[in-house]
Amino acid sequence: AAGKAAMTSKYGDAGARPVHLDARMLNGILKLNTEHGFRFDLTEIAGGDHSANSRHYAGLAFDTSSINGVHVSRTNQAVAGFKQACKQLGATEVLGPGDAGHDSHVHCAWPRS
Repeated sequence: AAGKAAMTSKYGDAGARPVHLDARMLNGILKLNTEHGFRFDLTEIAGGDHSANSRHYAGLAFDTSSINGVHVSRTNQAVAGFKQACKQLGATEVLGPGDAGHDSHVHCAWPRS
């Protein structure tokens, strides 16, 4: 991000506004790949439409819909390990298939400071 803010989506609950991405979350994203060996996409960070108090709007959360080349679902064998790795890396809100509204993606969020 080179120290620049990301933008929330104008159609979301937060409206279009700048938000700085949390270094703990960014470090977690990096280590999920470099230390835990996961390949995954980032479908949402600060953008998208989430609940009004979502940690996405604070730059503390990301969502992924594909892990190791397989779409996130209850049958994706990598989901449990990915969620556990997020927790090991400091995420305190980790949701995925089986949690309301999260059947198609994994959500990892770090605590508010």
